Amino acid sequence: MLNLLNALLHLIVAVLLPLLGLLLTSALLIYAMYVRWVDIPNKWLLTRRGLVIACAVAAACNLLLIAQLFLSHSAKQARQDGAVVRASREKFVLPQDFQYGELLIPAGSLINRNDPFDKGAPGRPLALYGLEAVRFAEPVQVASVWASALQVVPMRVELAQDQQIGPLYRYDNASQAWVPHKLIPAMACKKGQLALFQVPHIPYDVQAEVGKPAPDGPDARFIPSQWLFRGCENGPAIAVQPAYSGPATATQ
Repeated sequence: MLNLLNALLHLIVAVLLPLLGLLLTSALLIYAMYVRWVDIPNKWLLTRRGLVIACAVAAACNLLLIAQLFLSHSAKQARQDGAVVRASREKFVLPQDFQYGELLIPAGSLINRNDPFDKGAPGRPLALYGLEAVRFAEPVQVASVWASALQVVPMRVELAQDQQIGPLYRYDNASQAWVPHKLIPAMACKKGQLALFQVPHIPYDVQAEVGKPAPDGPDARFIPSQWLFRGCENGPAIAVQPAYSGPATATQ
């Protein structure tokens, strides 16, 4: 019932009253022309009180319409401004070294992220929550391998140099778990190849974080030391989209 009343009130305020204002304004303009130019015997005229009431109601309804148009424009502008700021925080060059869980990402690295909790409000501190991909400004050691870039889902690391990587893990159907590969303890991988990792689940209190962003910065659940190396493969370089080139900056 309360929802029905709210919907009815919204209909009256948002539609019916502005429509009434437009109709009354039109009627008053027609009435003014009637009074000014129509000359007939026994001409019907509104009383002074009736005319004042009609003008007051029309003015109030028109003011409501103007206020609605202004608020609608302001909301649209705020959404556009928020979209610009949000875009600048989704694709940007890291302005300073940033500790993200166990990983220290150097300044100058190209960041791609998607934060569903970011509404585009200005003044938010630098954050990497929702990290999707990063191309490092210089080779960085990630999960004991030297990397030039990484992609979070699925977890892939682009190798910055030739290197021997181990231990190698395989999925064991019997135990339904990832176990060390007994026959191939390590793999010789080449620069530019993609190292694949299995990322174990990190337990946390789901209920405590409902509707909230996950921990960020040093507290982020980003722990490469727990990743399990699955092997290397040839493939295209990890795609990291260029930084947003609009007027806002990543730290806005």
